[in-house]
Order: sequence, then structure tokens, then C-alpha cells
Amino acid sequence: MYSKVIKPEKDGRIAFNNKGSSARLGNYLEKELDLGKIPDGKVFFNNEGSFTKDEIVKSIDTNVKGLTADDDKFYSLVLSPSQAELEHIKNNPEELREFTVDCMENYAQNFIIKAKEGSLKQLSEKDLLWFANIEYDRTFKGNSDEVKSGKKKQGERKDGLQTHIHITVSARDKSMKVTLNPRTKDKRRFSIIAWSEKNQQTFDGKFGYDSPKKSFTHQNKEVWNKVMSVERMLTTFEKKYGLPDADSIKIRSMAVAQDYSHNFRKNLKEIGQELKKAGGKNGLNSDQWERLSNAKPDEQSQNLEQNKNNSFDFVGSFKQGFYFFKGAELADSDGKDLQGTLRKAGLHFRKRLQNVQKSTNNDISI
Repeated sequence: MYSKVIKPEKDGRIAFNNKGSSARLGNYLEKELDLGKIPDGKVFFNNEGSFTKDEIVKSIDTNVKGLTADDDKFYSLVLSPSQAELEHIKNNPEELREFTVDCMENYAQNFIIKAKEGSLKQLSEKDLLWFANIEYDRTFKGNSDEVKSGKKKQGERKDGLQTHIHITVSARDKSMKVTLNPRTKDKRRFSIIAWSEKNQQTFDGKFGYDSPKKSFTHQNKEVWNKVMSVERMLTTFEKKYGLPDADSIKIRSMAVAQDYSHNFRKNLKEIGQELKKAGGKNGLNSDQWERLSNAKPDEQSQNLEQNKNNSFDFVGSFKQGFYFFKGAELADSDGKDLQGTLRKAGLHFRKRLQNVQKSTNNDISI
């Protein structure tokens, strides 16, 4: 389960521009939907019912009291279940609608709001002004590796279950007294990783899904230091060199596949220096991707991979654990029992590995 707060500057300066009217976003979302199957045009929903594009645009655009011309007026969120998760619920749209409402309850409760007298105010989904729509397909974009290599054509549909949910939520609560910014740098007010993890827990509990474990701790310092060295580099790449989210996720996936080997980390550091020298605005080139892909594994990692008699499969559990983490927010996640997590993962390794392999093949782009 991948939960995302869209960044207009990276994901679409025009479609996702949130400084003015939501009309452009409404048009963008509507064109991705099959309106022929819904004659009344009510393709958007929330906990109160179904709505047309014009209805949601009017609601969002009039819920702006207290905001200035330069303030964000709304935010775009994405919920992207893995293919394994979609198969588990049989891609059921009604269950996805219910799950979306639950995620918006998680979203509301994640905000830390202080009342005037100093007490904490607890928000609920009913305090939010939000609308969602379900999309069932994704297509290859012109900048994707598959299109660049000629394997796929721009606009061609991607294989497998690609269902995901777009959510548009006002930057103000319904009373227009509180501003709610999920992109705040103050993790004490809102944490994207905490919201994402809560959504995963909600999916697991609601649908009885056995998801891969994703929380590790400082207990294994050697592993932790390797992971965090890559995360620090990726954070720098994103902030200073404009590395796209999709590239960060791909690099992280490659790091997991290479077991965070010394050679992989060395190559990544060298690539960072090259990005700095070149300005780093175009992402990685084919040679740099190839160097990361061909990084040599550590001898210790090879021994771990070959040793299947251990009490738990460290490498497999490791791959399950870190693929879904996003950027430097990994360092803010709550610590949990690494040894216990890995041991439990080992006991259910075969079943979980199948789910993970499907999950890592799922595209999480918008």
C-alpha cells in the first residue's frame, strides 16, 4: 500500500497546481475516467455520496476563507494498493471506496491541532472537505524507461491490476477556521510516513491481509547504517538535484535487490558527485543506471543468501521491509523489534515472498 501527497512541482505543475481554482485538476481527473459508464457524471465520491466534477470544483473553490492568493488551496493525495493487495480484495470498487473513507479518517486524525486554550483538538474525516475518484488503468509516460528503450509506446496501458485512488482535499477544514497542510516540514503537526503506515495497518486489519513488515530499528546497527547512508544520499539527490520520486523509488528498490552492498553505495556516491557537477536536473543517465544495476554484492550478503538453515531468512525479510519507505522519513519511523520481526517473517517467508514479489512489480506512479 503506497500513500502519497502529490508535489505539483514534480508531479505536474499544470494539472496539480493548487494555488488557484481546482478546475484544471477536476478536468485532468475526469478525462482519465470512463464517463460513459456513469451517465450522470457523478464519478467523484466521499462519505456523503457521489458528485460531478462541477460540484466538487465549486465546493473546493469556495472553501478558501482565510487563505491568501499565494497559499495552497487544496492538496492531491494518491492511494495505490499493490497488485497483490488488489487481488486480495478482488479489485472490488465498493471496498476501495470504504477504505478511502478510512484513510481520510486517518488523515484527519494525523493532524495535531492546538486549540486557543492550549488543548489538543482531534479532527475527524467529517471535518474535512474532500472528494475521491477511482482509476483502473495507468499508461506509460514519455519519460519512462520502457518508452525510452522502445519496449513500450507512450500512452500504452500497463499490464496487471493498476487500480488507484486520487483524492482532492481542501487546505481548510469545513468550518474554514483551520489550515491543514500535509506537506508541512513540522513532523509534529503532520507526518506523511505515519499516515502511510496507518493506512497500511487499516488495509491489513480491514481485509485480513498479511502484508510485509516495514518497520526496523537501530538494533542491527550495521544494517541500519547501510540503509541510512543510501537514504541520506537520496534525500540530497531529491532536494539539491531535483531527483524525481519515481527515480528515488527505483534506486531504493535496486539497493534492496543488491542488499545495500558496499559497491552499490560507492557507485551511488560517485553518481551523486556527477549529478552535482552536471546540475542534476535530468535524473540519471543510462550509464549511471547500469552501474547501479551491476553493482557487486558483498561477500557477506552472498553467504546470507546461500545460508537457508538460519532461524530466519534475513535477506528475504530485509527485502520485504525497506522497499516501501519514502526518503528521509524512514529515520522518523517508530522503532520496533528487529529480531522479532525478522523471525516472524522467516516463519511465513514463502507465503510473504510471493506477495512481496507482486508488490514490488506494482507501479506506484500517479
